[in-house]
Amino acid sequence: MKLLKAALFTTMLSCGAISAANAELISNVPLDTSRFELMNISSLTNMALQTSTNATQQRAYNEAKFYLGRRYHKGNGVAQNTQKAIEWYTLAANEDITPAQLNLGLMYAKGDGVAVNEQKARYWLERAAKRSDNRASYALALIDEKQQKLVDAYKWYDLATRDGMLNEQIRNKARGRIGRLALNLSSSDMERARTQAESWFQTQ
Repeated sequence: MKLLKAALFTTMLSCGAISAANAELISNVPLDTSRFELMNISSLTNMALQTSTNATQQRAYNEAKFYLGRRYHKGNGVAQNTQKAIEWYTLAANEDITPAQLNLGLMYAKGDGVAVNEQKARYWLERAAKRSDNRASYALALIDEKQQKLVDAYKWYDLATRDGMLNEQIRNKARGRIGRLALNLSSSDMERARTQAESWFQTQ
């Protein structure tokens, strides 16, 4: 089973899924990235630990949690520590910081610093997909395609191509994979997948 899961994630990466280590903060809420990247680890940690009743200020503190998690994940300015990365990503993800949700989903899928857990991987990837991060819906499609859940895979690829999604490169890749996937599906299968995608999209 472990070999199967390792093969799954290797396939995801070779097919163009975004690796957890390289996931960037999406642009739904513009951020001054350099503000966090240039902070020393002590200042960033202090900021990540702060709370505020001011929504804008609290958002900045939550973003700091993500960047601190990424520092630990990459070993940037601090010793690499995937366990601490998971802890900070989780705190940020629970506050709807989308790239933290994406990274957590991929880490649970890969078993990067944590035991492989498909349920948690799907939970966090779906949370990110709901916030228009099509890297997450593309990753979900790859997982389902690898498991031969082709209608579900088609649904997630379809969602990854929708207008308003984050990443145009991922949209193009999803379109290509839809075309190949269609060769193994009936017209009714594809219609069912599109209906499921539309239903999921409308409820978000």
